[in-house]
Amino acid sequence: MDTLMENNIYKQLKNIYQLHTKSHFSKKSEIHWYKIKNLLKKKIDNNQKNFFNYINNNILTNNQKLFINIHQLKNFLFKIDAVILFFINGKIDKNISNINNSYFLINISKINNINYKNYFFKHNIYSHLSESFTKEIISINCTKSVYNKPLYLVYFNVGNKNKKIFMSNYRNYIHINNIYPITLIEHHININQLYFNNIFNTFILSNNAKLEYYKFITNENNNKNYCTINNDFYLYNNVFLKQYDLLMSSKYIEQNNRFKFIGQKSKLIYKSISLAKNNNLININNYVEHEEGNCCSIQKHKAITLDNSTINLISLLKINKFAIKTDGQINYSSLLLSKLSKINIQPGLDILNNNVKCTHSVFTGKIDYNQIFFFQMRGINFQKAYSILYMSFILDSLKEIYNDNLKEIFLKKVSCYLSIENFFHEF
Repeated sequence: MDTLMENNIYKQLKNIYQLHTKSHFSKKSEIHWYKIKNLLKKKIDNNQKNFFNYINNNILTNNQKLFINIHQLKNFLFKIDAVILFFINGKIDKNISNINNSYFLINISKINNINYKNYFFKHNIYSHLSESFTKEIISINCTKSVYNKPLYLVYFNVGNKNKKIFMSNYRNYIHINNIYPITLIEHHININQLYFNNIFNTFILSNNAKLEYYKFITNENNNKNYCTINNDFYLYNNVFLKQYDLLMSSKYIEQNNRFKFIGQKSKLIYKSISLAKNNNLININNYVEHEEGNCCSIQKHKAITLDNSTINLISLLKINKFAIKTDGQINYSSLLLSKLSKINIQPGLDILNNNVKCTHSVFTGKIDYNQIFFFQMRGINFQKAYSILYMSFILDSLKEIYNDNLKEIFLKKVSCYLSIENFFHEF
C-alpha cells in the first residue's frame, strides 16, 4: 500500500523505532521492523487502512514513562483478592505491581530472546508492532503445585486531549504448568482520549493445566481510543481452558485469538459478549486448529450493536487429518438495535477428517416488539421489558461463570453500557 509509505505514518513509526532501538535493539525486533515496512507497501484490509489513515492526521508517539499512585486507580479496579500487575503507558509499573509474590514467577526483560518452537500463526501488522516496539518483555510462569491467587492484569493509559496519540506496545508470555486451576483477569481501563494499546500474548498451557481467563475492555465514558490484541494459545494434553470476553467498544477494537490443540483430551470453552455503539468498530477473528484427537472446542459469541456501529466476527475451525473424534462447535447470536448498525458474521470449517463432530450456527435479529407488548399487558413498563429481553439474550453466556463477583461485574457493566435498568439480582 504505497500511500502509507508515502504518508506520515511511516515517517512517524521510523522515528519511534530509531529512538526505541537505542536501548531496546535486538535482531528479532529488527526483523519485525522490516516486515512492518513490507506490509505498509502492500494492500492491507480496509479496517486497518482506516485506522492508519486516522493516525496520519495525528502525532503518534511512544508513551511516556509515568508513575501512578494506586489511589488514582482504586475506583476503577475490581474488588478481588489477587496478584495485580499494572501495565501503564507501555511498561509494567514496578512500584505498585505485585511482582515479588509467592504464586507467580515474573521476569522482565528489555530484549525478547524467547523463541517458542511451536509458533504456527501468520503475523499481522499489530503483532509486528509489538515485537518491534515493546519496551519490556514480560514472562509469567505458574509452576508451583499449590493453590494460586488469581492473576489480575490491569492496562491503564494516561494520554492527553491534544492531537497526540500515545502508543503502548506489550509482549507477554504466560506459561501455565500447574495441576491446580488458575484464574487470569485482564482489565483494560479506558478513561483518557487518544491512545493506542497494542498487546501480544502467548499462552502455553502444559499437560493437565486448567485456566479460566476473563477479559474486560470497558468503556468509562470514552470512545476515542484504540485497542488491538493478539492472543496465541497452545494446549497440550488434558488441558481445560475457559475464556470469557466482555468487549465494550472503544473507537476501534481488533482481537485475534488463535488456539492450537497440540495434545489430546483437551477442552476449550470460549464465550464472548461484544457491545458497540456510536460509530465504533469491533473486529474479532478466531482461529481454532485441532492437531491431535479426542479434543473439544465450544465457541458461543454474542454481539449487540447500536447507532452507527459495526461488529465483524470471523471464525475458522480447522481439523487436521490426525485429529480423530474431535468435537467442534461455533455459535453466533447477534442483535441489531438500530437501522444503521451492522453485524457481519463469517463462520468457517476446514475439516480434513471424517471421524469428527462439528457444527456451526448463526442468528441475527432485533428486539421483538410483540414480546414488549406481552410484558406491558402484564404490568411491566417498557424500560424494564427491554431490560429483561436484553439480559435474557446474554444470560446463558454467563451461567458457567462460577465466580459470583465476576458474574456480577459482567452484568453491571452490560447494564450500564446499554443504559438499561440494573436488576440482575432478580435472576
